[in-house]
Amino acid sequence: MLRRIVEKQGSEVVGEAANGQEGITAAEQLRPDLILLDVSMPVLGGFPAARYLHKNFPELPFIFVSQHREQCYLDEALECGARGFIVKSAAGNELPMALNLVEAGQVYRSHLIQ
Repeated sequence: MLRRIVEKQGSEVVGEAANGQEGITAAEQLRPDLILLDVSMPVLGGFPAARYLHKNFPELPFIFVSQHREQCYLDEALECGARGFIVKSAAGNELPMALNLVEAGQVYRSHLIQ
Protein backbone atom coordinates (compact mmCIF):
# COMPACT_ATOMS: atom_id res chain seq x y z
CA MET A 1 0.00 0.00 0.00
CA LEU A 2 2.72 2.52 0.95
CA ARG A 3 4.61 1.79 -2.24
CA ARG A 4 1.53 2.64 -4.34
CA ILE A 5 1.00 5.89 -2.47
CA VAL A 6 4.63 6.94 -2.92
CA GLU A 7 4.64 6.04 -6.61
CA LYS A 8 1.31 7.81 -7.15
CA GLN A 9 3.02 10.96 -5.84
CA GLY A 10 5.50 10.62 -8.69
CA SER A 11 8.35 9.34 -6.53
CA GLU A 12 10.39 6.21 -7.18
CA VAL A 13 10.75 3.51 -4.54
CA VAL A 14 14.43 2.51 -4.74
CA GLY A 15 14.40 -0.16 -2.04
CA GLU A 16 12.50 -1.99 0.65
CA ALA A 17 13.65 -3.69 3.83
CA ALA A 18 12.09 -6.30 6.11
CA ASN A 19 13.73 -5.03 9.29
CA GLY A 20 15.68 -2.12 10.74
CA GLN A 21 19.12 -3.57 10.03
CA GLU A 22 18.24 -4.21 6.39
CA GLY A 23 16.88 -0.68 6.25
CA ILE A 24 20.19 0.78 7.41
CA THR A 25 22.13 -1.34 4.92
CA ALA A 26 19.78 -0.32 2.10
CA ALA A 27 20.09 3.36 3.06
CA GLU A 28 23.88 3.16 3.05
CA GLN A 29 23.93 1.49 -0.36
CA LEU A 30 21.06 3.25 -2.13
CA ARG A 31 21.28 6.76 -0.62
CA PRO A 32 17.55 7.51 -1.00
CA ASP A 33 16.04 10.98 -0.82
CA LEU A 34 13.68 9.92 1.99
CA ILE A 35 13.01 6.86 4.14
CA LEU A 36 9.79 5.48 5.60
CA LEU A 37 10.27 3.57 8.87
CA ASP A 38 8.05 1.60 11.19
CA VAL A 39 8.44 1.83 14.96
CA SER A 40 7.93 -1.93 15.36
CA MET A 41 10.44 -3.61 13.06
CA PRO A 42 12.14 -6.94 13.78
CA VAL A 43 15.90 -7.41 14.34
CA LEU A 44 16.49 -3.70 14.91
CA GLY A 45 13.52 -1.52 15.84
CA GLY A 46 12.59 1.72 14.15
CA PHE A 47 13.88 4.05 16.85
CA PRO A 48 17.41 2.57 17.02
CA ALA A 49 17.54 2.49 13.21
CA ALA A 50 16.40 6.12 13.08
CA ARG A 51 19.04 7.21 15.60
CA TYR A 52 21.74 5.53 13.53
CA LEU A 53 20.49 7.06 10.29
CA HIS A 54 20.16 10.54 11.80
CA LYS A 55 23.66 10.39 13.28
CA ASN A 56 25.32 9.10 10.11
CA PHE A 57 23.12 10.78 7.48
CA PRO A 58 21.73 13.92 9.19
CA GLU A 59 20.52 15.37 5.88
CA LEU A 60 18.40 12.27 5.10
CA PRO A 61 14.77 12.87 6.07
CA PHE A 62 12.66 10.02 7.36
CA ILE A 63 9.01 9.56 8.25
CA PHE A 64 7.62 7.01 10.66
CA VAL A 65 4.50 5.13 9.58
CA SER A 66 3.24 3.31 12.65
CA GLN A 67 0.23 1.64 14.23
CA HIS A 68 0.98 3.55 17.45
CA ARG A 69 -1.14 6.64 18.13
CA GLU A 70 0.23 7.69 21.50
CA GLN A 71 1.98 11.04 21.88
CA CYS A 72 5.02 9.35 23.46
CA TYR A 73 5.78 7.59 20.13
CA LEU A 74 5.61 10.87 18.24
CA ASP A 75 7.85 12.50 20.83
CA GLU A 76 10.47 9.76 20.56
CA ALA A 77 10.31 9.80 16.76
CA LEU A 78 11.02 13.53 16.75
CA GLU A 79 13.86 13.05 19.26
CA CYS A 80 15.36 10.51 16.83
CA GLY A 81 15.30 13.14 14.07
CA ALA A 82 12.12 12.13 12.25
CA ARG A 83 10.57 14.69 9.95
CA GLY A 84 7.16 13.07 10.09
CA PHE A 85 4.94 10.61 11.91
CA ILE A 86 1.86 9.01 10.36
CA VAL A 87 -0.57 6.52 11.84
CA LYS A 88 -0.89 3.54 9.47
CA SER A 89 -4.68 3.62 9.40
CA ALA A 90 -4.51 7.15 7.96
CA ALA A 91 -1.56 6.60 5.61
CA GLY A 92 -3.72 6.67 2.50
CA ASN A 93 -4.86 10.19 3.33
CA GLU A 94 -1.85 11.55 5.20
CA LEU A 95 1.21 10.17 3.42
CA PRO A 96 0.91 12.32 0.29
CA MET A 97 0.66 15.48 2.40
CA ALA A 98 3.50 14.33 4.66
CA LEU A 99 5.75 13.62 1.67
CA ASN A 100 5.11 17.09 0.26
CA LEU A 101 5.70 18.86 3.58
CA VAL A 102 8.86 16.92 4.44
CA GLU A 103 10.21 17.51 0.94
CA ALA A 104 9.63 21.24 1.56
CA GLY A 105 11.62 21.06 4.80
CA GLN A 106 8.66 20.97 7.18
CA VAL A 107 7.59 18.42 9.80
CA TYR A 108 4.35 16.43 9.56
CA ARG A 109 2.45 15.09 12.58
CA SER A 110 -0.53 12.78 12.13
CA HIS A 111 -3.85 14.23 13.22
CA LEU A 112 -4.62 10.86 14.89
CA ILE A 113 -1.99 11.22 17.62
CA GLN A 114 -3.66 11.10 21.02
